[in-house]
Amino acid sequence: AALICPLELLRRGTAETLGNEPVSIGMWVGGGTTPNTLFKARDLLAELQAGRTQEEGFILELCPWCGTEVVPESPVEEDDWGIVATATEFNMNCPNQRCPFHFRLPVSVVDEDLYDHPPTFLIGTIDKFARFAWDARPGAFLGTGNFPGPSLIIQDELHTISGPLGTVAGLYEAAFDLVMAHSGSRPKVIASTATINRADEQVRGLFDRDVFLFPPSGMSHKDSFFVHFDDSVPGRRYVGVMAQSHSPTTSNVHTTAALLCAPLDLGLSGASLDAYWTLVAYQNSLKEVGKTRNIARDDIPARMRVIRTTGQVRQLDRSDDVVELTSNLGANEIPKALELLERGHSNGQGPDAVSIAVCTNMIQVGLDIQRLSLMLVNGQPKSTSEYIQATSRVGRKTGGPPGLVVALYSAAKPRDRSHYESFKPYHASIYRSVEPTSVTPWALPARKRALHATFVILARQLLGLPEDADADRFVRSAQVDNLIEAIVTRAANSDPREAAATRAHLQLLVDQWQTEAASRPDDKPLHYEHEPAEDQRRLLKRFRSKLPGLWPTLDSMRNVDSDTLVKVNGERT
Repeated sequence: AALICPLELLRRGTAETLGNEPVSIGMWVGGGTTPNTLFKARDLLAELQAGRTQEEGFILELCPWCGTEVVPESPVEEDDWGIVATATEFNMNCPNQRCPFHFRLPVSVVDEDLYDHPPTFLIGTIDKFARFAWDARPGAFLGTGNFPGPSLIIQDELHTISGPLGTVAGLYEAAFDLVMAHSGSRPKVIASTATINRADEQVRGLFDRDVFLFPPSGMSHKDSFFVHFDDSVPGRRYVGVMAQSHSPTTSNVHTTAALLCAPLDLGLSGASLDAYWTLVAYQNSLKEVGKTRNIARDDIPARMRVIRTTGQVRQLDRSDDVVELTSNLGANEIPKALELLERGHSNGQGPDAVSIAVCTNMIQVGLDIQRLSLMLVNGQPKSTSEYIQATSRVGRKTGGPPGLVVALYSAAKPRDRSHYESFKPYHASIYRSVEPTSVTPWALPARKRALHATFVILARQLLGLPEDADADRFVRSAQVDNLIEAIVTRAANSDPREAAATRAHLQLLVDQWQTEAASRPDDKPLHYEHEPAEDQRRLLKRFRSKLPGLWPTLDSMRNVDSDTLVKVNGERT
């Protein structure tokens, strides 16, 4: 938003050249973060104005141009709020009358407003992909109607779009590409990642494009023209610890206590004391998070008193001494936790810094707090990519204290023991151990999961069947056959072995849809989702829904893999 506002002012000053369409930014995310409808935005605004805290919010709290509060923290008059939300309108503005954005900020976070006014720059999450099958209005982002299609797509952290998530995403990407191609758009895709292997196969499966690596390799690994290694400053240091004769919990207590005492034992001060004061305790599961939080209030302080018998002893008795960064936090709690982590060591002159930040793989992307330099990794993470991404959260400040990562291994786990025994060679060539990513969108399990969603998206956007009741008007035609050929061509580019099976699967979906629509009487037409009678079968139904429906369909990308029942036969012991 801080970039978009000056760009919008430049456009206003040269409207005869740059046009009358505002330069704007929008955020398209889940309902747990922002209100998805105008009615929910109106209700949320009323709750906030009444002083009641809510999990979701409007994201933008200050005017990005002048810094005036858009969402006041304390009770104020209604005119001092920078949000207008009614049943028909959503508008964010700056309450400061002298601000050039007093009447409207070029920002929106409500889905329905974004559909009506697609922004110049849209920030979204992959979780919203599933909405395209259930609602035709997001097609505005792809260039349907009177809106231009995108010219650039930026995919951050490409390595995370792999496995079951990337496999299902590849089917939705196929639909998006075909819709954009119909409107004359073939956007450039820029994907960033620091940890990936076999990127060409992943990109082909996701985006059906060739890969051009940037920056390219140079003559030396230390100098690629774009990147230079600086050997004059210390880098991140990794230390492996494995206690042979203690339980994992005891090892965790002793190691954590020693790391918390070290800044005082070594007599650190200034920037160094601040950098190593907060310990980032990385856990591999929420179960381990709970254990660490418990021992942080009792066992660890007791151990610190054993280690440090004289001088200052850290107590961990403040409510914010231990902060959690996991999926347990609500959307409104995460910014507060990050704000606490930004707070440096005060030397007794004010609120002190956090002592322990307990976290999971949630922090491996997006966490950039410069002051953090100390991490304890409790057990080897599941993948090398996760390990590299997570441990790079410390020691990020250029010219600042180097990062120290202590990997705590359990002697009872063979995988941990193996990593401990090969600690030096593993870390000396760690990027060589990054696992290849796997994306197989045209395999049978993936097609069963989401190929029908791909076809429904194309039907709603390209066959003139956008509305809920239009599902009843579906018939086989030359246009339908063209869509099938386009999807099969896409499958053949990614995985030629699955092209014939994909064609047969699409033919089956067309027959099922046409048969379902033709079997309905005129007074009970087929709907995509909302049937007048609950016992009436609709085209799409949600997984685990008890309502009748032809095709179980994802409404979220958070749980894309299905459950499998395992039955073990044999004697009980």
